[in-house]
Amino acid sequence: MAPIPDQLINTYELGPDKERVQHEVSVARTGEKVIQILSTEELIQQHLQNIHHIDECSRDSNTRWAKQITIPNAYAPSMVPLEKLQQIPLSALALETHHRGSFITASTITPAYQFSTTTTLVQDASNTVAVLVLGFQDDSVTPIPQNSTVAIKEPYVKYHESAGWIIRVDHPSDIAVLRGDDPAVTMIMKFVKEKRDVSGEEWRKQGDGAFLEGKFGSAVECYTQALSDSLSKENLHSSQDVYRKRAFANLMSQRYQQAKEDSLASCSGTDLDAKAYFTAGKACYALRSFVESKTYLEKALELNPSDMKARKELNRVLIRLEEHNTGNYDFARMIQEQESNIWLDHADFTSKVEVRPTNYAGRGLFTTKDVEGGELLMCEKAFCLPNQYTGDEASDTVLFNFNNGTRTQKSGQALVFQNLVQQLYKNPEISKVFYDLDSGSYVRNGDEGKVVDGVPVVDAFLVESIRLKNCFSAPKLSRNLLKRNCPAHETNLTTAIWHKASYTNHSCVPNCGRAFIGDFMTLRALHAIPAGTELTHQYSAPDASTLFRREAYLSNWDFDCTCRLCAGEKKIPDENHVKRTELAKKIKAEAMKFSANGRTISMTNVKAIEKMMRKLEDMYEPSIYASLPRLLLVHPSIWLMEASRKANNTSKMVKFAIEVLKNFGFGSKIVDAVNEKVELDWEGGIVNTEVFNSLRNAAEGYDELGRSELAEGCRSAARRMYVVLAGCDVGIEKFFSGNLDN
Repeated sequence: MAPIPDQLINTYELGPDKERVQHEVSVARTGEKVIQILSTEELIQQHLQNIHHIDECSRDSNTRWAKQITIPNAYAPSMVPLEKLQQIPLSALALETHHRGSFITASTITPAYQFSTTTTLVQDASNTVAVLVLGFQDDSVTPIPQNSTVAIKEPYVKYHESAGWIIRVDHPSDIAVLRGDDPAVTMIMKFVKEKRDVSGEEWRKQGDGAFLEGKFGSAVECYTQALSDSLSKENLHSSQDVYRKRAFANLMSQRYQQAKEDSLASCSGTDLDAKAYFTAGKACYALRSFVESKTYLEKALELNPSDMKARKELNRVLIRLEEHNTGNYDFARMIQEQESNIWLDHADFTSKVEVRPTNYAGRGLFTTKDVEGGELLMCEKAFCLPNQYTGDEASDTVLFNFNNGTRTQKSGQALVFQNLVQQLYKNPEISKVFYDLDSGSYVRNGDEGKVVDGVPVVDAFLVESIRLKNCFSAPKLSRNLLKRNCPAHETNLTTAIWHKASYTNHSCVPNCGRAFIGDFMTLRALHAIPAGTELTHQYSAPDASTLFRREAYLSNWDFDCTCRLCAGEKKIPDENHVKRTELAKKIKAEAMKFSANGRTISMTNVKAIEKMMRKLEDMYEPSIYASLPRLLLVHPSIWLMEASRKANNTSKMVKFAIEVLKNFGFGSKIVDAVNEKVELDWEGGIVNTEVFNSLRNAAEGYDELGRSELAEGCRSAARRMYVVLAGCDVGIEKFFSGNLDN
């Protein structure tokens, strides 16, 4: 084989534009029989060159390649058991065809390439060689090793510029792999070659060896073979021992439902059952079935009262049940824990909310009892959250979806898709709650999560459709965003799914607010809410331009917002909105010019911006906006507030801080100067960090002006907002003393 050249093109990293061109060529050649245009040696050399190239890039600190993951045009996963399919050779495959009713088998003849995809070369019994591309990835295991055997159900074939054609697998349930490095597979091959049966005892010993090597999936397979042996079936004690071992292996493989079932199957009515109940309790804890976990751990302690591990686990369960039943959390501890591990060990609290049908948008989240402003409505652990927090810098993982033309902007968005696919594949018991979420216009087959050939069917395209409609962007700690001088890295965001929270519909003027502590989301009421009321929050911060908002909500979430702000603004001719938006852009440009390059802003500059803002203010229709936010005025009033603060003009700063509150909808008469009172219309206003900081500025300004009661009124309102925006009241006093502002 020729040496690998120094300069080469990576034929596996094409990028979305070239992928799209290849797709168009593939569609144009639909039905053509595949032709191997390169020899086996040439395919192998090209494959090894690509591996060498990506290895070199990973070692070069000056080169940063972005993973460019593409989701091709959607096709349905196979729902047919392997035994009902007809085997065909690779040479019988055709381009752009889903070979329904057929399957192929082949062996991997190279190490796997892994970057944007997992790619390897496979060869069938007739020596035909093909490029196999897996569109999904599982970073928890090594890629498919050489000398593995694969079976692909109803394979899908696409044109490829350099290789001629590829087999593309996007659904993990469409492929079965007998790994070449799996002790169970090695043992099977050995005894097939020797033409002799393997005893249950031999399988058990092989499973023990695999477990000790940390190959838990292989251990599970060996123990399964041992249980299927006739001798094991006849020997109840032996079977119970193998069930017990397989339970531990499943627990270590994070297959918790199977671990629970095996633990209970191992019970013999003796004191040995203490270990079985302990394992079942651990598995139920991992499944977040805390009541069931408590039951099994108590049984373990009945059989072995001195088991300190079981006692410790039971105490942990009791704390989780307290959280679940009462909503009483140690938020200070949670904040401390997320600094080292974002995946927190706490229970969900959701008893104050429930999912119900709405009369306008499918389903929504409703209160089950009366709640007060600031009260905790829900605290929920993320269904899936990758530890990938990024800012505005270029993403190192980009996801392109050919079905809707979307392109992700954050690495976390691509990772949450990949993680969801693997999570649903490994733990089918959790799939029901996920597949119940909205998937937009994607056409479902109705069998989501159905188990075929012992594995759950996972439709990767459905997973992405659900992700697009239900994802949240989240910081590690929302409290940090309230800092005046928040470091850039603390503003970084990831993307995640929260199951229950996903049912909350949008309103530009919502009645509850969310915050994040690690992988937990809190939802708190912004004001008093009666039982049976639908809860709403903002899908994204409402843009000042109503025309922009309408387009964004339709294109991203397929709905037309009917909140009272949008309903009011629809009564106004679009040309009025356009004129206001144009003036707002001019004000922003002028303000940025005054602030450019660290220039000192003069009071003359302030007067100029204020004059323009008053002109914009006069363009608002009083009959419509008497009790509505005037969002185009928000940016100018914030700029004027901050400019006055930097100029040490306290009176002006306070004046514009109150105007920020008015423009966000908190009322036209917020300050009663005669009676020294501050009153906010909590039902009419939009709670966010800008309003919080405006209240802080106003409080500090009133202190300087000797208006202590007004200062305390602003500070009291800011404290109430802090609890909503931070998720809890931890650190509130330090915050207002300025000790947490950096």
